[in-house]
Amino acid sequence: MENMRRAVAVEIESPPPELSAVEEAYRRIVEGVAAYVSERGTLEREKHSELYRRFRELYPWLYSQLIQQAINQGVEAGKSFLEARRDGRVRKPRPEVRRVSIASPRTAEAIRGRPPQPPPLGLSFNSSAGEPNDRDMSCG
Repeated sequence: MENMRRAVAVEIESPPPELSAVEEAYRRIVEGVAAYVSERGTLEREKHSELYRRFRELYPWLYSQLIQQAINQGVEAGKSFLEARRDGRVRKPRPEVRRVSIASPRTAEAIRGRPPQPPPLGLSFNSSAGEPNDRDMSCG
């Protein structure tokens, strides 16, 4: 017998605040990593570990699997952006992440039973050094 996976997308008109906080934190992680990859062309192993630790500190209420998944999705978005820019399909200086798709059976429980804190603004990367800027925590 063959195993089969199915995905169902459900749009909720007014999601609970916990779910919105998870989605916003996830989107900010994807956006920050995609911006880094689009500036550097890759995500080195050391930088991956550093970003993971930083996101764990910024979002301690998220499951580590979601943070890892968001980092992976950000790397793919960054690589896809670079390919599109190289092919002339996009002229923007950085990728934009407007919506994310979170594939987790525990998305609603992703805050580990803690009330969500207001999500931090995200990361800004200094284009010359590619390092996170602690003073300006905006992604735009």
